Amino acid sequence: MKRTSLQRLFILPFAALLLFLAVSVGWLLYQTGQDATDALSQKVLADMMGGIDSAINRQLFDAGAALRVVAPDQVAGAANKSPTPIPFPASVGRLEERMWIASGLFPTVGSLISFTGVDGHFVGIRRIAANEFRVRLRGAGEGPTHLYRSRGPATEKILLEAEEYEPREQSWYLDAVSQRKDIWSPVFIDAVSSEPALMLARPVYDAGQDVLGVVARELSLRPLRDYLQALPMDKNGVAFVAEPNGDLVISSNSEGAFAPRNGAQNQHIRNNLKNVSAPFMRQSWQLVQTYLQRHREMAPVSDPVAASAASPPKPGKLIVGAFPSKYGQIEVAAQIHRDAAGLEWVAVVALPRSDFWGAVNSSVYKSLYLGLLVILLALLFGYAILRWVLRDIRKLTLAVRSIGSGRPFAKLNIDRQDEIGELAQSFQEMERNLRTDRLTSLLNRDSLIAQIEFRRRTDVEPHLFRFAVLFVDLDKFKQVNDHYGHDEGDRVLIEVGLRLQNTLRKEDEVARFGGDEFIVYLPGVADEESALAIAEKIYAVLNKPILMANGEHCQIGASIGGALYPADGLDLETLLKVADKRMYSVKKFGGLTFSSDD
Repeated sequence: MKRTSLQRLFILPFAALLLFLAVSVGWLLYQTGQDATDALSQKVLADMMGGIDSAINRQLFDAGAALRVVAPDQVAGAANKSPTPIPFPASVGRLEERMWIASGLFPTVGSLISFTGVDGHFVGIRRIAANEFRVRLRGAGEGPTHLYRSRGPATEKILLEAEEYEPREQSWYLDAVSQRKDIWSPVFIDAVSSEPALMLARPVYDAGQDVLGVVARELSLRPLRDYLQALPMDKNGVAFVAEPNGDLVISSNSEGAFAPRNGAQNQHIRNNLKNVSAPFMRQSWQLVQTYLQRHREMAPVSDPVAASAASPPKPGKLIVGAFPSKYGQIEVAAQIHRDAAGLEWVAVVALPRSDFWGAVNSSVYKSLYLGLLVILLALLFGYAILRWVLRDIRKLTLAVRSIGSGRPFAKLNIDRQDEIGELAQSFQEMERNLRTDRLTSLLNRDSLIAQIEFRRRTDVEPHLFRFAVLFVDLDKFKQVNDHYGHDEGDRVLIEVGLRLQNTLRKEDEVARFGGDEFIVYLPGVADEESALAIAEKIYAVLNKPILMANGEHCQIGASIGGALYPADGLDLETLLKVADKRMYSVKKFGGLTFSSDD
């Protein structure tokens, strides 16, 4: 009886304690795994959407920039005065010259730049290959358009055929002339490439502000579609771009902007997301629409007219979230793109949480079973080990969050020889690769920008936050590569990085911008004199000879431009542009300057 009582006295409390510990450990591991999953999923979606955003903006910028080469923007006038128009070429030769320049500056294969005059005059240049063009010409009137083959500007044009084509009947021409502003056409199928495309059109005027005609640039959607299809995602994931009404523009799967019309050969209609064959794609778009509609309803607008036009989140705002659906939890990111010419797109990335993060959840469960086994073998010893494991996993979770927020990365201090130690070592290596330049071990550009933004956000006195940036460009680095070879060029870059680090203060940061360009971040530097003094020290250090492998000494030198926050700009992108401009001024005229009128 006593023996049974002793067993109950020890076994029952021991079993209850084991059960309590198992539940506690399981809950802690589950929460930690969910935190890590949320942090990583949001970062992956944000990175993927950032790449899509850059690809779209690059294509839109190229289209607009090509138009500005042929028909530059108006010069803003003084107060109460209308803008001053840039004179448009009066001769066909000058017009073609500008169009050839635009084709050379933006050499996308398949791209088209054209001018249509109100009098019927038409010039169109399409790049077919690197040195192969198709030129369409028509004089004033309504005659046929002549198609020529050309190798480039100032080369012989070989007539291929005459064709009937009236650009003044196209929607983009009519809209640009009637609205008297830059306008995007609806998406259409290009007759030459059979690829979806759209046209950016700009009206041009004479000195009396009468319309002379329309300059247009065709934007093919194929490069954007190829980019989406190359995104690294599971087979169930999808990325697409659509118009607000659901008309599909491009996607990462087989769905396209157009679908065959039922019963009609060689005829197509716009493909709407409510009609696509991929159910996961339809569900993702419904979730995005629900989010955008909820945003409109919640927008506080006092004016009824304005309320009816309440718009979704501003262009460029990233929407990231997890939404329930019949496919389980879906991780969705969406971003809106608008411009003054009337374009409005919604870019969406959607991934099933179960597919994408199954491996993470599996690892969490394995850790749970291991913890239970340790607890069963030895209560006290197992409990101590479990706390140790949880502490280190928590460190990894916080470290993952620090990458996304831009917080400076602190050392993990995880000195273990087991899987957690290998994971920590792999994580530190991954973080080093993400934040540093592989060659010089300096910070890379994105990491430096993230750290500056983090310091600005977390500064206790934002109105006193000041810093300076220096843009350093090596002067004779190309000659080093040409004379000594790229291996020696790499050694020079490493040596420059070491010299910069040894010259700067402990709190300063230096990053490799790319190639032979470096960025120096000087926190707390608020005046031109202090920044110039540091720039002069850097200039002197980089002008000292560098010993090459063959025993020769090489002197490379550097050009340095700088900018001050907030005097020269309120965001880092503007500051870098100002510093870069001043660096080129230094490279051209010499000296060091922080002057705002350079």
